[in-house]
Amino acid sequence: MVKTESLILLFILDLIATFAIYMIANLSLNFQLGYAGIPNFGLVFAFTGGAYAVGWLPVRLCMGLFHINSDLGVDIIKNNAIIMSQINFHLQTQPLIGLAVLGITLIVAAMIGAVLGFISAYPAIRLRTDYLAITLLALGDVLYIFGINYEPLVGGVLGVQVPDVWAWLGDKRYSMVSLILMLFALAVLVYVSFIGNSPLGRTLRAIRDDEVAASSLGKNVVKLRIEALVIGSMICSIGGALYAFYTCGVCPTAYGRMDWTFLPWLMVVIGGIGNNLGATVGTITFISLRKLIIFYKELFAFLPFDVVWMEYLILGTALILVLLFRPAGLIKEKSSKTLPESKLKTIISKVLGGK
Repeated sequence: MVKTESLILLFILDLIATFAIYMIANLSLNFQLGYAGIPNFGLVFAFTGGAYAVGWLPVRLCMGLFHINSDLGVDIIKNNAIIMSQINFHLQTQPLIGLAVLGITLIVAAMIGAVLGFISAYPAIRLRTDYLAITLLALGDVLYIFGINYEPLVGGVLGVQVPDVWAWLGDKRYSMVSLILMLFALAVLVYVSFIGNSPLGRTLRAIRDDEVAASSLGKNVVKLRIEALVIGSMICSIGGALYAFYTCGVCPTAYGRMDWTFLPWLMVVIGGIGNNLGATVGTITFISLRKLIIFYKELFAFLPFDVVWMEYLILGTALILVLLFRPAGLIKEKSSKTLPESKLKTIISKVLGGK
């Protein structure tokens, strides 16, 4: 009974952590796609950039702070396991340093995301819709190829371990980290919702709905599209960094287009594009289904195929049904009002009366 309760607790904690990471990535996609109308099929580009920041920077910061043997530092990749054991030993008793390393790395990851977003925006200035989606899709593989073939960055195919900045939490590490990640996700939700209800968010929606009309009203479409990609990439890059800190490792093969581009698209489209609540519903639906299938996989032993493919079959079918019968998603985007309806009527009546 105790063992079963422990397994259920671990299941819930992992569900919360996975949901939080995907929630951050999906909100960044929803901001770019739902608000600005940019079909970013290169979401993994920024996500991988944030993860690589964790794979490269924290170990070097900690080696300097803890005065780790310089002989080991000659080849950080080769001596990665030994260096990590020494760093994590120090981090168990020094929470302030762990939090400082976390904060610095997240800031750097956000900066990297901004740069990658600006790079992604270069084709966005000149291309539209289908051509833009294809270009961003190809761009998403750049860091994957670079990370695999250049070992000094994050260890190549085998990857590297990263400092456990949560080591000072001891036995409560997994439960507390899941809650912390959830707080990050909620903070991103509040931030994106604030932008969506701001003049910038309304302008991005205007560009999404009719770019020519928005341009005729004096809006700098190119600049605003760049801003949307930069902001979205910064958010996504932070998500990638948090995921790397959660798993305590960075491996280029773990950041594929399937997991960090196509699945987020699936969740956002099913939940509802241009709707943060819809993105949340789509994310929790997908993550819960995936975890339940994995947790109870022995119940599906009768299937003539591997149970891991069941989630893709179910969600693929769900996507087709949503696109056929509810194209706007499970939760339809609500129109935003710039003024209360009563005040708007008063203004209109005054204008008409004046004429």
